[in-house]
Amino acid sequence: GMWAHKLSVQDYQDLIDRGWRRSGKYCYKPTMNKTCCPQYTIKCNALEFKLSKSQKKVLKRMQRYLAYGDVKGSSEDKKHLENGSSEGGENCSQLIHPAVLPKHDLSNVTLTQPSKAKTNSDSNPIKTNKGEGDGLNISSSKSHEEDLGNEAITTDESNRVQLPKNNRENTILNPKLENKTPKPGIGADLNRPSQKKAKDIRQERREAKLAAKLQDAELRGETLMESEAKKNKNNISKSIEDFLDEPMPAKPSHKLELRLVRVNSSAFKATFNDAYKVFKKYQMTIHKENEEECERSSYINFLVDGPLAMWYPRRGGPTEGFGSFHQQYWLDDKLIAVGVLDVLPQCISSVYLFYDPDFAFLSLGTYASLRETALVREIHRQGALDFKWYYMGFYIHSCPKMRYKGQYTPSYLLCPDTYTWQPIEPCIPLLDASKFARLNQDQNVKDENCKMDISKVLCLYQREEILYHQYAILNPESEDQQEVREYSNLVGSKCAQSMLLYRS
Repeated sequence: GMWAHKLSVQDYQDLIDRGWRRSGKYCYKPTMNKTCCPQYTIKCNALEFKLSKSQKKVLKRMQRYLAYGDVKGSSEDKKHLENGSSEGGENCSQLIHPAVLPKHDLSNVTLTQPSKAKTNSDSNPIKTNKGEGDGLNISSSKSHEEDLGNEAITTDESNRVQLPKNNRENTILNPKLENKTPKPGIGADLNRPSQKKAKDIRQERREAKLAAKLQDAELRGETLMESEAKKNKNNISKSIEDFLDEPMPAKPSHKLELRLVRVNSSAFKATFNDAYKVFKKYQMTIHKENEEECERSSYINFLVDGPLAMWYPRRGGPTEGFGSFHQQYWLDDKLIAVGVLDVLPQCISSVYLFYDPDFAFLSLGTYASLRETALVREIHRQGALDFKWYYMGFYIHSCPKMRYKGQYTPSYLLCPDTYTWQPIEPCIPLLDASKFARLNQDQNVKDENCKMDISKVLCLYQREEILYHQYAILNPESEDQQEVREYSNLVGSKCAQSMLLYRS
């Protein structure tokens, strides 16, 4: 990893396209071929985004709650929360706490010479090991079975009939057992009618629905296949905006307001305490942290302070400009969730999400991800033609809890060898076979962005921008060639010639 004291939005866009992520001012890149759980950068094409059935349910649930106060499904979400899950929509990595702090603060350094560089203003998976004694050992007493099942009725002296061990048959053959209330744990109540299995009920419903469709088709003089084809042809799937813009009743039960505030703006500072309270409650409830681990300084260091410089493009960009933002979710004037976002030249990169656990029944993680996807589409409509991607952090195929990110369609994974984007569908079999895999199967494709003469790496030395070969001349005893070469390979030649590598 490395500390980024000041970074243009274009440089950070180039970095995340090489597998980098940030937590506060600390930028890190997993060592894919060494880590136990390889983390693949994942992004979704928001302009071609298709809602899944489960995602539609989340949007409808929120709509019902806002309109009528309906909290259907809250018990299921409460159980989900109690199981320790941070909920499928938490679209970002956990907070990264660097082991080494920066020796110098270079965020306010000004060069003594005009800069020639481009400077736009801009987890290990949870393992559950079950012991041998974890299962339920069910034992039953044989006394009642022997009393009922082993009785015999003598029809004559030579013939003896053995009763089966079925309670219902016992009742018929032995009137003495009629209306006898079973003891707890013995079996079903014989005085009550038998219940159908749930799968049988579902099958009957499917058959009834199919019969109704067939009858309707016959009335129209069509076959069932012709009727379904005609229906599919006329059926246009609803977009995410169609769900979000559903009309509300005249007097809705609740009001939800979204505010996109730039970090450290006046609006941000006015709501700082509200956001911090939600963050602290979320970390302590969901991630089981103690108060010391989620103190104000931790919140500021990793979710407030950042290296991205603000940049307002002259044309073709969001009205709020590019940089770091907090998207706040206010329910009835109460802050219930915050999404930490980086708005970059081609994408929205989700940094972190935290919410009030009391509202977990609304699936705020998933709902926030869908809202951020819609925000990408909105910014694109404002004139940013290249702006179409939603970056969700890392996809960890070896961790089942992190596979939900692949449900955002269409999604792409970054190949760790070639740094090219590949559709997720053909990548899944490769990751099933091996945790670490080259996702681009064309062996002729190479990483062209790593070929560079390190003498051309830009450096910051004594407040001056110089090339590395100039630095080497001024410091002939320096032995950092290998470190500079590794740096240029990791960040890529494009960033190595636009960012300044600090040298002391």
